[in-house]
Amino acid sequence: MNPQPEEDLQRRLQKLEAEINSSPGEVRQPQEPKNTSEASLFDFKSHLRRSQLWFNNLSKISQVIFVGVAVLLGLAIIQITLKLVASAISLAVLAGLVYLGYKFFVSGSFRNKQ
Repeated sequence: MNPQPEEDLQRRLQKLEAEINSSPGEVRQPQEPKNTSEASLFDFKSHLRRSQLWFNNLSKISQVIFVGVAVLLGLAIIQITLKLVASAISLAVLAGLVYLGYKFFVSGSFRNKQ
């Protein structure tokens, strides 16, 4: 057998025994799992705090540029959202008109022939 792994195992065993013997009265309590909503809120707060620190460390001109780009990006997102809503409304109106046209013209002429 190779003596190297045995020595390594003995060293690890001695370390573990030393840790156990050094703090006999201290018993760790198992941590309760956090609620996922609390954990995600904490995670969001830490990201927000980190972002604020990053922003505050920028120079003034960089802060102005960043705010300008953020405003332009926000306006572009709002514009795209409004265009999508307008397209959905137009499509719904068109579908309603096609349905009404079918009902009055196609179905009505089919009943008249019978």
